[in-house]
Amino acid sequence: MDYVRVSNGNLMGLVIRQSIYTTLISYAGAVIGYVNLLYLFPKFLEPEQVGLLRTIQDAGILLAPFATFGLAQSIFRFYPQLVKDKASEAGFVSLITLLALTGFGIFFIVFKIFETSILSYFETNAKEIIQYASVVLWLTLILLITALLEAYSRSLLKMIFPSLLREVVVRLLLALLVISYFQGYITYNQFIISTVLAYLFCLLLLIGYLYVLKKISFTLNFRILESAKVKSLVIYSSLSFAGTAGMILIGKIDSMMVSGMLGLAANAVYTTAFYMATIIEIPRRAMSQVAMPLIARAFEKNDTADIKTIYLKTAINQFIIGALLFIGIYINLDTIFSLIPRQEIYEAGKWVVIIVGIGKLTDMVFGPSSEIIVLSKYYAFNILLLTLLAAVVIVSNNILIPIYGINGAAIGSALALISFNVLKYFFIWYKLKMQPFNRDSLKVLIIAMLMLGLNLLIPKFSAILPDIIIRSGIITVVFALLIFYSKATPDGNAFLLKQLRKLGITRKN
Repeated sequence: MDYVRVSNGNLMGLVIRQSIYTTLISYAGAVIGYVNLLYLFPKFLEPEQVGLLRTIQDAGILLAPFATFGLAQSIFRFYPQLVKDKASEAGFVSLITLLALTGFGIFFIVFKIFETSILSYFETNAKEIIQYASVVLWLTLILLITALLEAYSRSLLKMIFPSLLREVVVRLLLALLVISYFQGYITYNQFIISTVLAYLFCLLLLIGYLYVLKKISFTLNFRILESAKVKSLVIYSSLSFAGTAGMILIGKIDSMMVSGMLGLAANAVYTTAFYMATIIEIPRRAMSQVAMPLIARAFEKNDTADIKTIYLKTAINQFIIGALLFIGIYINLDTIFSLIPRQEIYEAGKWVVIIVGIGKLTDMVFGPSSEIIVLSKYYAFNILLLTLLAAVVIVSNNILIPIYGINGAAIGSALALISFNVLKYFFIWYKLKMQPFNRDSLKVLIIAMLMLGLNLLIPKFSAILPDIIIRSGIITVVFALLIFYSKATPDGNAFLLKQLRKLGITRKN
């Protein structure tokens, strides 16, 4: 696809196709991630070592948006406006690169100025993190560049390979590294440094991929870009910086605060449980990656009908998949924890899974509301809201963690997500006259509640794997049948029937 717009007729077809591929990749990555976090890490690493690794990773993820200064969002918004041909594409890539390096330079200076104060937060309960401060900075730079190139790839509607690197390749590398540590081939210090090199390796593969596509080229002639648009890009990046940072703060600051207030071992339990709940949001991430550039193009054409279509259909499909996944985790939670090495340590995170899972499901239910606001002329509202909620999360965690421990961090995270989505819902309804709910949403809610009741009627089997397979199988089949015959998602039904016709199972009427 080169410098063309997606036609209305192909819009949802493109969303569905790429969402399916990226979702499959995400779930393959989730399986590997589950093996890593729920088996390899607990078996081969001490809880404090797991906590240190997760703290370093989350610190890099937390700091990267501060270093990008909102550029990732700007790529989505301004790519359709600035890139018209090969020359303007080279100018766009060069501009983003220059701004990224400038942003990281400013971030690096600020971090060094306040480094002592930042690291002192971990002095009492997680002082091991202090010696890895430089590793965190290198990881931040790698994740910064990766995030920008992934945003650029999604603007090109090239999502599959970047998703494969992020979800599958890096996790396979981490699995190999922890096994290498257990076998004594590398020390723990080398293991930590090698995890950063794994992210660097994936970044280099992404650069190579874009180079092969001939989508990376540079020029010093920025005059080929419309100056007014460039100025708008810089202003938009500066404004969206607070919003992007706020969103990451809401999602990652809890991990940092658990380490600082409760210690690395507690963070190992918390992040392991938190990751178990994040499987619910995988479809949302996949669909949003596809929907965001399409929403940007629709706003560029001022086509509110396309935006409304994406909003409604993405929301209902996310609700269906998210509800099934939440039910699957909830009904098998005790069994899942029994499979984790050192179960007596990690099962303290059961309520974290449930609480965070509710928050993630809520985020699924409301559809791509953040993407719509960020790409509209009302993006400043999202920035203000995220900044306020980030402050609320920090304050609430300071209150809840000392009282409820890791469950307090989970409550703070879930409340932030729920509040954030409710406020976005009313804002979009008021300003853009659209909302993601209809009678189909109520159908899905009723079916989900029925499945929780059905679970109580299924007998408990003493053997672990048969219990998981039979229980999950019954719930999935009944849930799918009820969704299909209730016609909660006409697009999903049409897609399923099309695939069945290809297999010769049904015939076209």
